[in-house]
Amino acid sequence: MKRPSYDRQQTRNAGFSLLEVLVTILVLSFGLLGMANLILTGMRSNNIAHYRGIATQQTHDMADRMRANLVGVSAGHYDALATGIPASNDCIATNCSAAQMAVYDHAQWNAANGILLPDGVGTVVGNLAGGFLVTVMWVEKEMNGVTDPACPSGTPADRRCFSSRFSP
Repeated sequence: MKRPSYDRQQTRNAGFSLLEVLVTILVLSFGLLGMANLILTGMRSNNIAHYRGIATQQTHDMADRMRANLVGVSAGHYDALATGIPASNDCIATNCSAAQMAVYDHAQWNAANGILLPDGVGTVVGNLAGGFLVTVMWVEKEMNGVTDPACPSGTPADRRCFSSRFSP
């Protein structure tokens, strides 16, 4: 009986094919990891953009509330609104004075900030003569302990701020 002869060249080629497959799997794995990182970065950027869009809308909301209550603005009821949510009357169900409407606007606005943004709060500082600075702040995990330079001094780390200056 004659044994089949194996050519040395055939043996080398078979081993080389296996090495090619392993290299291809390695290259493909790095490519898939890169794509996963790209998708993750895109989702993170989309989330940040979403919060910034909400903050922009919230600053416009307070500006519109102030324009609707020019008597309260003239009287100085919006000159220094802090981050807290004050107790207020329900100005939709009952008639309110300009001062009560300012407190109601403040409470509703900061309650909405807390709902729409992660740990969201807002402040208003200024006066009718010099204009107002409306600032919305929220926690952004991607900041990694850094303080946003756009935030007022004394703002804790990991907070992102969006400010808008306007005159009613």
